[in-house]
Parts: sequence; structure tokens; C-alpha cells
Amino acid sequence: MNPATPRARASYNQLDLMKHQSRVFVSQVACLLSLAGITADLPAQATRGSAASAKPAAVKPFDPATSLPLLGIRVQGAKRIPQDKVAALAGLKIGVSVNRDGFAEAHQRLIASGLYESASYRFEKPANQNGYIVTFEVVETDLYYPIRLEDIPAPLEDVIAYLRSHDPGFDGHAAATEPALKRYSELIAAYLKERGTEMKVRGLVWAEQGGDLSVMFRPDTPIPSISDIRFEGSEVIEPLELRRIVIQTVTGILYTEDRLRTVLNNEILPAYWAHGHLAAKFTKVEALPLEEEKGVRVNVTVDEGEEYTLRSVRVLTSEYLEEDLLKLGNFPVGEPALWVKVADGMKKIQERCRREGFVKATVTQEPKLDEKNPQVDLTVVLDEGPRYLFRELKIEGLDLVTEAEVRKLWALSPGKPFNGLYPDFFVEQIQERQLMDSLGSVQAKTDLNDQAQEATVTLTFKPVDRSNPRRVPLVRPN
Repeated sequence: MNPATPRARASYNQLDLMKHQSRVFVSQVACLLSLAGITADLPAQATRGSAASAKPAAVKPFDPATSLPLLGIRVQGAKRIPQDKVAALAGLKIGVSVNRDGFAEAHQRLIASGLYESASYRFEKPANQNGYIVTFEVVETDLYYPIRLEDIPAPLEDVIAYLRSHDPGFDGHAAATEPALKRYSELIAAYLKERGTEMKVRGLVWAEQGGDLSVMFRPDTPIPSISDIRFEGSEVIEPLELRRIVIQTVTGILYTEDRLRTVLNNEILPAYWAHGHLAAKFTKVEALPLEEEKGVRVNVTVDEGEEYTLRSVRVLTSEYLEEDLLKLGNFPVGEPALWVKVADGMKKIQERCRREGFVKATVTQEPKLDEKNPQVDLTVVLDEGPRYLFRELKIEGLDLVTEAEVRKLWALSPGKPFNGLYPDFFVEQIQERQLMDSLGSVQAKTDLNDQAQEATVTLTFKPVDRSNPRRVPLVRPN
């Protein structure tokens, strides 16, 4: 085509326009990639040739060492600790620049908290965003127990409030792992220091009376163990008898006064209540180091108080007449408040409930002491619970003939209120009376269907093994 012609000049002008637009487009793409933190090598052909002849842009791999703002935090597996608390434990904040080293440090902080059995993480950079999103996958520990303080000069509620405000993962119960106990101990020591007390604190898992566990914080000093215990001031109960009651429990346990008083309240006070001395107390507890042993001997001074009189008794019930239960309990009203008789009356009430289908009935006491007189008013609280009906009897381990004989002896009928005491009574009668020579041991198991409120009893028999009878040696006469 002759370039001098008007048609040719128009074609060349159109080609120049296309080249110019291509160069502008490539420049805009390079600018956008630069703003997004991505470096790209654009081939020269893209700026010189047509769009059809341009090669694909080669994007350099992103370097995770580059610090970029944190766009989001995700937590998978969290149940007890909310996501915002996890972020605080990890030391991460939205909008603050971070890189791969910062994520590794955050992961280590989560592990060091002692709140997780395991923790892992991953992070990514969205293609269209200038920043990171991190995801933590955690498995929380389930070793959480209530907190106790021993010989710490501070109210428990104040210490708990301090831990809440200074530890993002603390929710009122302490995680019983070594890193968590160490961190809590250091925080409590800092709390005491702010209030003028220099003290090194130690946290340990402690078994309460009854088997419940707690986390105890106390001064980090050696604790002596109890080697012996003596009682003074006791007349109603001989001091040696008091020592006999408690000596096996206290021997060898680590001594603190609070710990020992808990044992005394649980094991010695019931002995005084059995004798009607409801206001007995321990006025002095003194630990004396023993030179010959690595331990202490504890001297306990007892104030037995006066003998109380049972002034009145009430029974709170929803299924029975109160006067019937008072008559059944035969409580010693107007007499010395011997708690052995009170406990016996409560037991009779509970047994009646169990015989009449209320197999989960509970009976509790609420004594109110009048120390001036001295007298006591007792309220017995009966919670009957649901009434269960007897459904069926199952027998295992017997042949058909013997099973039929056992069923004839069974007295409970299906559809009637279930006597919760009867299965054990039935087993005792079979064994004591030796009703069947071929029967060996027998056990009764009761299965309760709470939804249908029905009871099924299974008797399991183990017949006597006569396959290898014992041989009696013959004795020849002289």
C-alpha cells in the first residue's frame, strides 16, 4: 500500500494508536502490581508489539519475610477461650504489620500459655489484598479446677479479679498445667508486690476432702508433713479416741493449719455431734517440729461446748404427710440432740421412699443452733424425685428349670412401684437360707430408664463348679 495515499495514512495512524493504548495498559498493570507489593517483569514485546504477540507476565514469588498489616485472625478448635482472647494470648493485633517470624513467635506464646494440648498455624496473603490472614488450629486442655489460696495475704476474690485483668486466657478457673501454674504464680506474686508484700508463690494441684481437685497457690517454701497429732481439753470423748479417729488420715499429709482444720471438721466434729455437742470447736492448732523426724507433731485444743437439746423438727416433703414422716423418723424432740438418732431417723425416711418407688430420694438436714439456750431446731428436707415402676426381671446363668424356680420366689410385679431395696434383700435371702444347693454366687443389678421411669433388675448367677471335686484322702485304720 502506498503510504502517501489517504487510506494508507489512516491505517498507519490506527496502528500507532493501538501501540499507544497497549503501552498505557501495561503501565497501568505495573502500577497496580506495585501498589499491591508484587514485583513483575513485563516483557519488552508488550510495550512494543501488539496485544496478541505479548508474552504472559512473570510474577515473582512473594517473600513471607515481608512485613505487611495483619488483616484477620481465625481460630479453629476453640471451645473455652474466645477468638479475641486467643489473639491477645498470641500478642497479635489487627492492622499491625507482621511477617513469618512474628507468626512463629505468636505460635510459641500460645504453646507457652499452657492452655493448649497442641497448637499449629498457617498464614496467607490474599491475591487482591495487601496483608496477611493467619489461622490457628488448637486443642484446648480440659484440666481446669477452682482456685484456693493458702497463707496468701490477700482475699481470693481480689486475686481472681487481678488474674482476669492481666491474663487474657483466665476465666476464673486455673488450668492445671505446669506453664499455666507458673504464669499464675508469677502474676499473684506481682499482685502482692504491688501491695507491699514480697513473696514467691507456688501453684500445685490439691486433692480436697471427698476427692475433688483444686489448684492451690501458697508461698513457695518447704511444707512439713504431719507425723503425729494430740488432743487436749476433751472430756466427752477421750483424747486417745480422737487421735484414733483421725491419725490415719493426717499422718504424712503436708501441714498447714487450714488444711488440718478441714480434716478435723470432716472427721472429728461428727463424733461430737453424735454426742449432742453441736458447738464443739478447735480453739488452738499448734505444730511442733520433731527433731528425730522430718515432720511436725500437731497439738489440737478442743472446746467441746455444751450439750444441745433438740427443740423442734420439721420435714419438708411434697409426696407424704409431714406428721407421718415425723412419726417414722422418731426424732428425739425435747431430748439431747444426739445426731446418731437424728441420722437414723433420716435413714428410715429415705428407705421408705426407696421401697415405694422413689429410688433417687435424698434427705438433707438444715440445723439452726440457738447458742444462748443451747437448743437446736432441725429442718429435714426430703427430695423424693421421680417414682419408678418395676418393668421386668432378667436372669442370667441358670438353666430353664432353675430359672423358673427362682422366678417363683421373686415377689415384685411389673407395673407396680419399684422397691429399690428388694433386689439386694432377695439376694441375701437366697444366700443365707441356701434355698438351692446348686447355686453359687449371685449379684443383682438395677437399670433405671429415666425417660420412662421404669426399673429393670438383672440377677446373674454363677453355679457351683462341681467338675473337679476336692478329693479327701483316705485314712487307713491302725
